[in-house]
Amino acid sequence: MPDSFISKGVLDCSIVVPVYNEEESLRELFGEILKIMTPLKKDYEVIFVDDCSSDASEVMINDFCREFPEVAKKLTLSERSGQTQALRRGLDSAIGKIVISLDADLQNDPGDILRLLDKMEEGYDCVCGWRKARQDTILKAAMSKFGNVMQRLFTGMKIHDVSCTLRAYKKECVGKIALNWEGQHRFIPLSLSLQGYRVGEIVSNHRKRKYGYSKYNHRRVFRVVVDFFRVLSVRGTK
Repeated sequence: MPDSFISKGVLDCSIVVPVYNEEESLRELFGEILKIMTPLKKDYEVIFVDDCSSDASEVMINDFCREFPEVAKKLTLSERSGQTQALRRGLDSAIGKIVISLDADLQNDPGDILRLLDKMEEGYDCVCGWRKARQDTILKAAMSKFGNVMQRLFTGMKIHDVSCTLRAYKKECVGKIALNWEGQHRFIPLSLSLQGYRVGEIVSNHRKRKYGYSKYNHRRVFRVVVDFFRVLSVRGTK
């Protein structure tokens, strides 16, 4: 089944979900999103960006598109490219006035979408989830905390969790998000803040991983530090 993406003008909300081998969680995730969004009476879309999954993820997304053609959209990367480029493709394709991103592994709670939207009403350009009670391995949580402290120290940002994928953006600032190298998606709040956009946060409900395994490892730490200073050097621009 080809990419199912037909522009309908402007919607109230777009939800972008990068996907790589998440067959176990996708149906549950989509069900939670529908449960949250349907009562809002908003025009919305859910964009699944398949990063060349080797499991049944693509088949499941195709099913969503057939069952809910007004909501579910599928984009497929031509080759395995990583989360940054999957997110870039989804953000570029979104037509909602507010664009929301979240992971496909169920650790981000779709219930937090309501709180993101409420916080956006306060005039923020971007609102981030703060995994205050983070449900991850000790190593992953510790390295993330170190990175967040370092960013606040060097930049003066008050955001506690700059690398959480759960975020909401005004459509006007999506085109200003720099996503040029793999891993740069972790620095989106910093990038926008350096460009003068107003960035806020909510405490999110971070959940334990229910299926699969984390792709994080300690070898990423050095690369994250290097990328942090790359973002600073260009002042967050593309």
